[in-house]
Amino acid sequence: MGITFRKETFRDDFTFKNSPEHIRRFPFPFHEDAYMYAVNIEPHVVGPRGSVLENLIDVDEHYVAEMQDRALVLAEDPLRCQSLPHMTLAGWDLLELLMEQQALGYPEHFTLTRDGDRWRWINRPLGIDDTFTFGDTSTLPYGPMEYITRQSQGDFCILDQRDGNLWMDAGMVTTQADWSLDFDIGMNFFEWHAPVPLAHEKGIFVRALKFLTNIQQGKPARRLNWTMTINPRLDTSPENYHKWGPDRATVTPENVGDKVHLRV
Repeated sequence: MGITFRKETFRDDFTFKNSPEHIRRFPFPFHEDAYMYAVNIEPHVVGPRGSVLENLIDVDEHYVAEMQDRALVLAEDPLRCQSLPHMTLAGWDLLELLMEQQALGYPEHFTLTRDGDRWRWINRPLGIDDTFTFGDTSTLPYGPMEYITRQSQGDFCILDQRDGNLWMDAGMVTTQADWSLDFDIGMNFFEWHAPVPLAHEKGIFVRALKFLTNIQQGKPARRLNWTMTINPRLDTSPENYHKWGPDRATVTPENVGDKVHLRV
């Protein structure tokens, strides 16, 4: 049975809402009542049926609305998606990964057919039916990374590995929690994490980088990251702080349960 996609907004009138089924599958990030920064990384393997880990790439009831919101953000600020010239091949890798996994996990919504380098991609929820030549950017309306991440939930950063470090050299970032891809593009792992408090002193980023640079092909890993957001707003970027920053002053003891949202 296919997913029932919700018609909702993440701005202006904020009609976003979770169904009871979606609440039951929510990946709650805390294993105890206290929290501190940690390298909470684990193997990214398929989990229980009906959970957010049932497929390696998750698609949920908010998919269509989130993609519509992403299109609005990009129309206002195209620099939310950037790829340095040497990252185009990595963009094709990402396109292949996401198309394969979406078609595998949700065949009623996505279909990928291949005849050599001639590919056909059908995305039924978004009304897309495109045929293109894999590896030939001129056959797509956007670069490969932008094309597929306009159709994939969540933000994406593609990292280049060189000089014993990781470098943020490409990304589609429209739902970030107060950080800027346009500012961080081209930075290394320690530079873009510089504003994070406490974690540097505890050596967390040194350990995280060592782990990430030693991940083996075919053995992906995952971690749960989270933030608190006032109102169900996806775009809490520094570029748009003037739109969402004042929301923080509207929280009261009476409305805190309605206004404060946990995003994972």
